[in-house]
Amino acid sequence: MQALWNRLKRKLGLWRAQVERKKQEQARALRRRQRVTDWEKSHERDPDEGSSAEGSACAFCEAARSWLSGQWRRLAAVLSRSIRRLFSPSAPQDTDSGGVLVNGVLRRQSYPGSRRRRFELYLPSSHRSDSATPLLMVLHGCRQDSADIRRIADFDAIADREGFMVVYPFVTGYSGLRIRNCWGWWLRNEIRPGAGEVQDLWQIVEQIKTEVSVDDRRIHIAGLSSGGGMAVAAMVAHHDKFASGAAVAGVGYSETARAVAYGAPGGIAFKPIEQLVASMQSVIGESGRPSPIFVAHSSDDPVVDIQAARNIRDSWAGCYAIDVSRPALQSAGVTGGTSWVHTGYRESRKRSAIETLFMEGPGHGWYGGRAGRFSYPDAPNISEFMWRFFKRHPLHAGLRAQRKPPQVQQAS
Repeated sequence: MQALWNRLKRKLGLWRAQVERKKQEQARALRRRQRVTDWEKSHERDPDEGSSAEGSACAFCEAARSWLSGQWRRLAAVLSRSIRRLFSPSAPQDTDSGGVLVNGVLRRQSYPGSRRRRFELYLPSSHRSDSATPLLMVLHGCRQDSADIRRIADFDAIADREGFMVVYPFVTGYSGLRIRNCWGWWLRNEIRPGAGEVQDLWQIVEQIKTEVSVDDRRIHIAGLSSGGGMAVAAMVAHHDKFASGAAVAGVGYSETARAVAYGAPGGIAFKPIEQLVASMQSVIGESGRPSPIFVAHSSDDPVVDIQAARNIRDSWAGCYAIDVSRPALQSAGVTGGTSWVHTGYRESRKRSAIETLFMEGPGHGWYGGRAGRFSYPDAPNISEFMWRFFKRHPLHAGLRAQRKPPQVQQAS
């Protein structure tokens, strides 16, 4: 009888533990949905976005509205092109910072998934046509365009001081249901080399190189949110071309849409680190390595959980064989009421291949830049942090010598 009673007690204890875990999971899901709802209410929406009081549960509805809106915009563009020549870049414009802004267009390429893309290229006030100049590519997030990220990141001012060019691509067009202007970081045909958005981004660089002199060893990339996810993809797909890069509120390579709140109404789910590393190595090869990366994220981000940033760090560490339990450098501080910790990891005595800037306070957006939508100025200036990281990481001479043309996927 005593043995039977002990078995019943153990089963009862297990049942109670399962019930308690279920309650905790439900409570976390409710808190997450409430954080997304509060975050949505705190950001004024564009007229064509509609309302989203349901938070992450409304992602499909919002994506459907975005798709319909996109169809109307494309129809309007077709009608407009019949009257005006939109395929020609506009004349350069002077800017408040003293440099020159050039509006450009990448025409649709022959490989699968290519689309016509617009972009803005900022030439600093010190730019000289006869001098090879570093180039930084900056990708906007969902519900943004190239002008939005250019305004809040404020890289133009740093470019004037440091003498580099900045290109701001616009996703411009896309297929399927997406929240407005998202890059397709979760879609396999958009993140593999030789096709889709990740290849269009590199073709923008190639087009710029036909017009101005670019330093091949100092081409960098950064992005916010979906742009951060696409920057990660570009650093994997073109690891031998981008010298280094940065992701702000981004996600790991090959993650699914469930890695963010909008794509996971039933709860956020991340791939195991081993799967992320395997996906990266399937592109770069067993002996290859992605570009050195700088990761910025907020612990209070309601859209992309900070675990996504840790997963980027750990997947990079898996490819570099770096022990992230032993940082090579670390500093901390408080800027504008925002606490932050800056950490670097490296191989032996080499330069740090991974750096993180984790903050407490801001929500989902760019930190420390100019005021604007999805911007938190009262925080450490991550644009400055990034550029210092980029300066320390030119493309390795060995990689440059081994560069090969991408294997372009053939349409079936």
